Amino acid sequence: MLVIKTAGVILILSGCGAFGLWGARRMDKRVEQLRCLRHSLAFLEREITCAYTPLSTALKHTAQFSEFPVSILYSRSAARLDNKNGLTAEEAWLSGLESLKAKCDLDSADIKLLAKAGKQIGISSAAEQKKLFTVLQEELHLHEEKARANLESGKKIRAYGGFILGAAVAIILI
Repeated sequence: MLVIKTAGVILILSGCGAFGLWGARRMDKRVEQLRCLRHSLAFLEREITCAYTPLSTALKHTAQFSEFPVSILYSRSAARLDNKNGLTAEEAWLSGLESLKAKCDLDSADIKLLAKAGKQIGISSAAEQKKLFTVLQEELHLHEEKARANLESGKKIRAYGGFILGAAVAIILI
């Protein structure tokens, strides 16, 4: 009986601890993905405003430049535009965002910010696009800084909290 209880305690502690560590790792990944998004948007801005590259081609180039999972946004959007099914740039952008949301660690505020940008991508002059990308990059930078500020304390809370929760559950069950 003691062996079963000990094995149960170990399983509970390791399971809850792993869950806490997974949550802490997601916080790290979010900061990195926000940084990657900001850099990829700067690349897309240059493609559109300096090189005057068509939107679908600019999205493909940005997908090649970007890291996974951020590249999903651009590759999916470019593929949807290339299908020539009568989709607008906004619809293609939102489709890419849906694909990105499934694979990334961004929160809903980050996704909403990117979704708002979809309404203006590809429908105005290069100067207006530059303004859009500048504002979007500044907003993402603010999100990144806020996430970075919450990173250390949040990581500790999640990591230690997982093990503490596991210990509490194990004590209650014993």
